[in-house]
Amino acid sequence: MARVVRASEIRAAVVGGAFACALALAALAPSGARGYQAVPAQPAPAATPSGLETPMPAATPTNAGPQPIYPPSPCASGATDCSPLPAGTYMSTQPPPPPPVSVNPESVRVLLGHGASARLLSPPSGIVTLSGFDANVVRAIFNPVDRTIDLLGLHPGTTQVTIASAQGETATLNVSVQVSAGKADAFTAINITGHPATSEFVSEMAQQAATRVTYAQPGARIVTGSADDSTELAPDTTRIVHVPVDVSGQNYFSYHTTVAVRVTNLAQPQLSPRFLLVSDYPETITEDGTLFYSDVTFDKPARLLYYHYAPPCAPLRRVLVKVQNSGDNASLLEMIAGISGPYTDILGVGHSSTLRFLQHEAAGEGEVFEVPPQATINVIDQLLPASNLVAGLMQMRVISGPGLRVAVVVQAADASPVEPISDTLLSSSVRHARGVYEIPEFFYDESYTIGDPPTKLSIGKLPLPNLVQGDVLGGDYGVKQSADVNLLNP
Repeated sequence: MARVVRASEIRAAVVGGAFACALALAALAPSGARGYQAVPAQPAPAATPSGLETPMPAATPTNAGPQPIYPPSPCASGATDCSPLPAGTYMSTQPPPPPPVSVNPESVRVLLGHGASARLLSPPSGIVTLSGFDANVVRAIFNPVDRTIDLLGLHPGTTQVTIASAQGETATLNVSVQVSAGKADAFTAINITGHPATSEFVSEMAQQAATRVTYAQPGARIVTGSADDSTELAPDTTRIVHVPVDVSGQNYFSYHTTVAVRVTNLAQPQLSPRFLLVSDYPETITEDGTLFYSDVTFDKPARLLYYHYAPPCAPLRRVLVKVQNSGDNASLLEMIAGISGPYTDILGVGHSSTLRFLQHEAAGEGEVFEVPPQATINVIDQLLPASNLVAGLMQMRVISGPGLRVAVVVQAADASPVEPISDTLLSSSVRHARGVYEIPEFFYDESYTIGDPPTKLSIGKLPLPNLVQGDVLGGDYGVKQSADVNLLNP
């Protein structure tokens, strides 16, 4: 007969280390009563030979399947810290500050008509906006891929670009759009003389040629470097060398380039000059104008000497040696020169120019100029600041073509250097030599015996008469002297 038990009153007992269910009847009720279930009777355990009951098999756990995941329980009421961090550790509830805006560099110079960039260092991502700049001076664009501020110079001037992040942080980029300090041709050529021309002279003349095709802005300065590929050049040979050129100045964008120069050594005979041209009056420059002029022809080669001084507080001037061709055909002019200054040393400037001239004359090192018909060119151009002197000693010979007029001119530093030669000469109350002088060949033959009193060699003891109106030349300035001294040791 089935027994009836209340489901809520079932107990479990542990027997012999195995789980077994023992049902206890807490109360009896009639079969089929409401709220009760009929439970079939369990068979009695089979008896073993020893009289013991056979134990029930152990329950085998089954796979319960995926378990639900519950969110963390909220802190108990009144708790202030229920995080898993160590006690006393608090997590900030304030949002982090936005990253600042920073750019490198903070100031950019842009060449007019060209581009430049500044790198955005922060924020590392996101979009920034650009504002506040003068759109007539520069075009500014943010490049989100490269994280750069890209600039294009539109007009010379300065402006500021305000860079703003999405979080409202800002930085300022200073921009200056500048014109180039100058420009230069990529190639030029020069004709020289020398038997042979040394490597140093080839480089020096190549630098002069590169300077002539370099055009600087007002106030900018041209600097040339040595031609590293310069070598000794024999007569009637040609070589191309390369000259580095830098042009710089305040408020200009520096210009750097390399000019290729073709240097040709033209073989020429060495001929002595017949006349000496002297420009030493007025020696002190107080105004602009023509200091000296004379003519040089094929059969009358000449040597020119000039020496001039700018007093204190004088404006910046330049001294030019001009050559003018009034004929209908081009002329070729050979010039061997020693140029010095501007210097403040009144003796050193003359010594330096004389030394350079004698060195170049001994090697026949000079330059050959082509003077077009009805044209004037500058063969020497020297700045003359206040309290400085300039000096030059040069030998000139017309190789071919019409005769040429040679003049020494002083003018303001910023005046046009291409004006023709004026026939009006400057004057002064302080007399110095200016004119044309015949150059006798001074040769001295002296002897000296060891132990005797010193032998004296007097130079300039014979004043040279002036072939044009003006003072005589005392001191033999510009006159080459030669002496043979025989030493006797008895």
